[in-house]
Amino acid sequence: MNKEKSFDSFIFGVSAVLIVLFVLWSIVFPANMENVINMVFDWMTTSWAFLWLLTVFLLVAGAFVLLVTDYGKMKLGLPDSKPEFSNFSWFAMLFGAAIAAGIVFWGPAEPAYHYMSTPPYFGGEAMTPMAANNAMTTSFFHWGLSAWAIYAMLTIPLAHVCYTQGLPFRFSSAFYYVIGDRVRGFWGKVLDVLAIFATVGGMATTTGLIALQFSAGLKYYYGFSLPGYATYLIIGALTAIFTIAVYTGLHKGVKLIGDINMWLFIGVFFFVFVFGPTLFFLNLTTNAVGDYLANFLQMSLYTGGSSEGAMGWLGGWTIFYWAWWIAWAPFVAQFIARISKGRTIRETIGAVLILPTIANLLWYGVIGGAGINFDVTGVIQEHGVESAIFATLQHLPLTPLLVIVALFLIAGFFLTSANGAAVALAQFVSGKEETSKHMRAFWGIALGVIGAILAATGSLEVIQTASIATAFPLMFLFLAMLYGTFRGLNKYKKDEIEAGEVKEEIA
Repeated sequence: MNKEKSFDSFIFGVSAVLIVLFVLWSIVFPANMENVINMVFDWMTTSWAFLWLLTVFLLVAGAFVLLVTDYGKMKLGLPDSKPEFSNFSWFAMLFGAAIAAGIVFWGPAEPAYHYMSTPPYFGGEAMTPMAANNAMTTSFFHWGLSAWAIYAMLTIPLAHVCYTQGLPFRFSSAFYYVIGDRVRGFWGKVLDVLAIFATVGGMATTTGLIALQFSAGLKYYYGFSLPGYATYLIIGALTAIFTIAVYTGLHKGVKLIGDINMWLFIGVFFFVFVFGPTLFFLNLTTNAVGDYLANFLQMSLYTGGSSEGAMGWLGGWTIFYWAWWIAWAPFVAQFIARISKGRTIRETIGAVLILPTIANLLWYGVIGGAGINFDVTGVIQEHGVESAIFATLQHLPLTPLLVIVALFLIAGFFLTSANGAAVALAQFVSGKEETSKHMRAFWGIALGVIGAILAATGSLEVIQTASIATAFPLMFLFLAMLYGTFRGLNKYKKDEIEAGEVKEEIA
């Protein structure tokens, strides 16, 4: 008897070749690669700005349709499927996997950045109370409904077809309602290769960048510079932790890290809220939430008209974010789909769209509000955005303890994302809901090794940009997927109704 293959050799082989070629390109011809990648990315974000904005806006609209209509009653699974995780652990894992450590760094940094350099949508004088409100509103927009709708709208078709149609647990399965059984053939494999490249590029570079940001944070607060090899020690330690976590499985290591990280997140939020300028937080957040809701439609479709300055700003901020979220969506949605079995569509949309948006608004309102109130703009200009969180915490009591907690929080968010990426990568190549622990461990080690190599060559941000560039073809796929999702759910619902009527007639 032939033993069933544990992975698809075409998907794995082509992905490996592409990844190796890109890493070699970054090592041998770094300047050429940087020029080419940046040129492609600039064209992608400026020439197609209108379509990026329209795509993400339509995804938000689609998510709300699923949330408030009868679609929401449909289950991601068979009628007798039950959730595997408690509500808290489920949300902790999905939130941590999707948000990574970016929320810790950008929480105080982005509002402060927009405070000292006003976004073109609002304009006006910088470093004023109005600029503070507009800065917070812009940050809410970048980390709110639009970002989470991207993940939510990919999670639904992926989870639904895998749990109700028995399709392989691969990114390509999300397009079953678009191209049918062809997802099992060549084009399905191409989609999975694209997803693997985006995931490895995004997470490997994040591994290296987190290590560099750890070093920068320690240098800013403690005043000492780590030796060059310390970066690799940090990468090695982080890689060992998330590799062990994914090796032990979702119900042990991954769940434990997610739970601990969520409690740390809640703890830091309430500490800063209570011991910081509380009234300032409340006033600024309330006002900015109102402006965010009132301006959401216009901000979602704002291209700046013929203004070149506005277009450049959009490419560096809003469209960069939309591309980043879309590039991360294959592995994030894959991971969320895996842990959402037995949930209804309404539950899942609520947990992937509404709750994270609220969490981000609260976090930015408090941590970002603290950054504005304590004016960390000078620190950002001198030491970079990675130092903003430490500059903010030094104005609060128990700073030494807070810095340690912040470092653990950064590590925790990153580890949860890395866990999700390793699980998703194992599924991309195997197509199985329950993947081999050795396959998960392989991808965990691979992410760390590639991250270390890129850190050594100084190519982290270039490869990161390259991985984000994969979002361009994904954007068109998402539009097709949006249409296919509703068509597929309608057909499934119709088939279920007809099957029920047949059973009643037989009875």
